[in-house]
Amino acid sequence: MFNYAIMLANGDGIESDKKEAAHYYKMAADEGDIQAMYNYALMLSKGDGVEINKQEAAHYFKKSADEGEGQAMYNYGCILDTGDGVEVNKQEAVNYFKKAAEKGVVSAMFNYALMLSNGDGINENKKEAAKYYQKAADQGHVKAMFNYALMLYNGDGININMHQAAHYYKLAADQGDIDAMNNYGLMLSKGEGCAIDKKEAAHYYKMAA
Repeated sequence: MFNYAIMLANGDGIESDKKEAAHYYKMAADEGDIQAMYNYALMLSKGDGVEINKQEAAHYFKKSADEGEGQAMYNYGCILDTGDGVEVNKQEAVNYFKKAAEKGVVSAMFNYALMLSNGDGINENKKEAAKYYQKAADQGHVKAMFNYALMLYNGDGININMHQAAHYYKLAADQGDIDAMNNYGLMLSKGEGCAIDKKEAAHYYKMAA
């Protein structure tokens, strides 16, 4: 059922039929297929082949998440965080983000770090937030690069480390983060954590302009 649903959804060797794909995903989901639960939830949340049904989407995301699907943990955490189809529950959102982060879901690492940093649904813990920002940053999450650099620069819950701050600002800047371009430019112009390089500073300021 699941494999047939994938082929229907993608038009892989057969004509694409999202409505029929949703039907087979649901059948597979109701028989315990974890990935089918997740895929069906995605279709319900987007109205892809079926009518949008946020409550039903939340139900299937949770089922998939509770069976160990990392991406479903992240999606269900987002639903709990924003109240999209369920009542807002920040504490549960934190739990699901943490579980998803431990499964390697990069966006969940960032969201968990953000909630730790802000004391949102969990006791504020800047040191732990920095740890998860770094994890997400090292796997390419641009906003995590910026937030981690900011913490390193200001010594916000962790030791000041200008060299590392410059490194992460540059990573974020080179991925298009405008605030990081400005902050890295400033560090270059002052020689904070790196050699003074006015020409390079001007380059990053211009990128941000």
